[in-house]
Amino acid sequence: MQIRWLQTFVIAAKYENYRVASERLFISQPTITVHIHHLEEELGCKLFKKNGRNISLTESGKHYLPFAHAMLCSFNDGLESLSRWQQGYERKLTLAVSPLIAASILSYAVKEFMNEHPHIEVGIQVAESNEISSLVYEQKADIGISRTSAIHPGLHCVTLYEDPVITVAAHDGGDSETSPPIELQELLRHDVLLTHNHPLYWDDLLSSVRGLEPTVRTMVVTQVNVAKRFIEEGIGFSFLPRSSVKRELLEGRILEIHTDALQLPIAHTYLIQKDTNEEIQQFIEFINRYHLGA
Repeated sequence: MQIRWLQTFVIAAKYENYRVASERLFISQPTITVHIHHLEEELGCKLFKKNGRNISLTESGKHYLPFAHAMLCSFNDGLESLSRWQQGYERKLTLAVSPLIAASILSYAVKEFMNEHPHIEVGIQVAESNEISSLVYEQKADIGISRTSAIHPGLHCVTLYEDPVITVAAHDGGDSETSPPIELQELLRHDVLLTHNHPLYWDDLLSSVRGLEPTVRTMVVTQVNVAKRFIEEGIGFSFLPRSSVKRELLEGRILEIHTDALQLPIAHTYLIQKDTNEEIQQFIEFINRYHLGA
């Protein structure tokens, strides 16, 4: 039995059409027919029956399909394991992280961790914070780093760091020593507030903002990277976790606006895990030393 016969069988079963299967596998339709014929001869039963221009699984085909899936998964897992071994990796660690963390602070930490542990292959799954707990719970990721805490009772969740939220606006081109400071009240009266780029704090914060300026204009921008770009272009201002704008502040692309008129929240980043093994423990110990949010 050849692995390509199993691949053809699984794809044909998925689409119930030899023509579509040939397009997905980039082989001719007659080749699809040959693969299925060889597999049926090997198994001694019919796997498909014709249904007009389409096909459908026989009872034998339905019974065999999950076993074909399992063999393909085992084959692919073996290829991945062999590839990791050939590259010098001994173990694998998969992190599920939110887009904000992936785009801002994670790259520095991952680089240092890989330097310390060159035999651990690190994989990154970028997912929204409300999806990360499920990925860890279903063991599709070993560790989650999320802006929201775990929603499953079977998970262990700890606060990784606290991140003060600050007011940021476009650079006005002035000198920090001689130019008058930008006032929050001026921004609220004349600029657009970019909102809901964090999953938790915006509803309460927006209520407080409207207590200061009921007519403030708002624009929902759900991605932090987009919000930062809009701020640089002078489209509006926002309240963002400090760690997400550290580089832009250092490079002078945006300004932090200091204010005592509004009590800003603290954003939290959580580390979520279900199981513990050596590489998970090594990453947790590393990340606690690294001070990710500092």
